[in-house]
Amino acid sequence: MEERILKSTLPLETKEKVLKEVIITGISTKEMKRKIENSPVDPNISKAAIDNLTKDLKQKGENYQKLLAEIKKQQEKIDNFKEKSKKCKDCQKYCSDHEKKTQKVMSKHETCKSCHKYDKQIQQSKEKAAELKEKLENLKKTKPEVTKEIQKLVNELTKKKEQGEKIRHESFGNRTKCPILNELKAERNGCSKCQEQKQKKHRAPVENPLQQISLVNQKVEKPEIYLLAQEDVC
Repeated sequence: MEERILKSTLPLETKEKVLKEVIITGISTKEMKRKIENSPVDPNISKAAIDNLTKDLKQKGENYQKLLAEIKKQQEKIDNFKEKSKKCKDCQKYCSDHEKKTQKVMSKHETCKSCHKYDKQIQQSKEKAAELKEKLENLKKTKPEVTKEIQKLVNELTKKKEQGEKIRHESFGNRTKCPILNELKAERNGCSKCQEQKQKKHRAPVENPLQQISLVNQKVEKPEIYLLAQEDVC
């Protein structure tokens, strides 16, 4: 919604008024003011066009706020469910001892140098990609004729995204090799109480637990197998 208002050709002061009405936060920040100042404006737009466009954006803004409220309501339900599931003994992933130990280890693990080795590089990569994307969008709006410069930024952005993806992949691989987490994982796998806990997970029956799968075999006419389906509740 914010982007739609900024991309409109309304006068800057009108954009700011509309944004204040439909956006909950951010209008008073320097970043938002900078975006408004750099947004496109049509100096020849008529008063009637301004009124119609403003009315349309405000209406869309009201719908936007309703959607936000609905999303917030759904998120609260999810959060409440998560809190309840934490107190449910049958919903725990591990036995009581390993549940406590896991929480303790993971809390200390926030500062693990091995697992967080690439955090700074990942953050820098995200910021650089966002900066290039903003430059590219502004250039397309203000100077669409400079195709060579636009293509250069497109190539830089693509390269930066690929580098970021590579760093994230290396970071994930580094975490899987963490000796602290692997030791804890092996301990839980060897714990009989943890294995019993897995069997306590609630299961929900489906209306039709049989799923038909056709096998590709030219020698047999319409061979079939059936799988029993179950689904985790929490």
